[in-house]
Amino acid sequence: MKRIGVITSGGDCGGLNAVIKGVAREAFSLGIESVVIPNGYAGLYNLVDLEQVVVLNADRVSRIEASLAGSEAGHSRVKISKIKDERKYERIKEGLKKFGIDALIISGGDDTGSVVVDLNSQGIPCIHVPKTMDLDLQPYSVGGDSAINRISIFTRDIKTTGMSHNRVIVMEVFGRYVGHTALRGGIGAEADCILLPEIPVDFDVVYEHMKSVFFARVLRSDVKAGTYIIVAAEGIKTAGGELLYDESA
Repeated sequence: MKRIGVITSGGDCGGLNAVIKGVAREAFSLGIESVVIPNGYAGLYNLVDLEQVVVLNADRVSRIEASLAGSEAGHSRVKISKIKDERKYERIKEGLKKFGIDALIISGGDDTGSVVVDLNSQGIPCIHVPKTMDLDLQPYSVGGDSAINRISIFTRDIKTTGMSHNRVIVMEVFGRYVGHTALRGGIGAEADCILLPEIPVDFDVVYEHMKSVFFARVLRSDVKAGTYIIVAAEGIKTAGGELLYDESA
């Protein structure tokens, strides 16, 4: 193996630039050249039309900021299986052959992973680097820690707004139908209440706890200020098992 291609697909998040740098450095140590295939699976499909690809040499890698969110490789929401072209896999192989790419490193979520399976079944060697802020793929996935840290920071920072205006504040966070980011981010920020998809919500219990904590803070405060912070995962359910969602959205 002499050359590999790096793809980032789906939504962006923190950690993807670190993946690109890590792949490039490890490949270099093994005597393998790495290149960027831009704009996710759309870029892979259109690779054969490109005149050149970006080689991840030492100079180019040094200009990638690993701590920044987003991806130097770009993204798209294109899913190969939904492209209406009977020759799509042959077209992809032609593009890979044109640039001498022997295998692919692809970072993305569950949809991205399903395409990795498709590509491997078509004889295109791929490795999937799990990426999701929901943490619903692997115990550790790219983007998860970044999301948790941001949730903690933003939730902690908004407490002063709550105190200034005597507000109850609800922070809805990523997670789909799992509560990892809400739980860890909420604990990190010392939220008063954390609502998780795994535990049906009894709003009578939440209300009584909120009332008790909020008014206790008001009574303790010499300026009569109080707040109550709720971190809610987006997939929470009622005590009766009904999924909560915004009908106006």
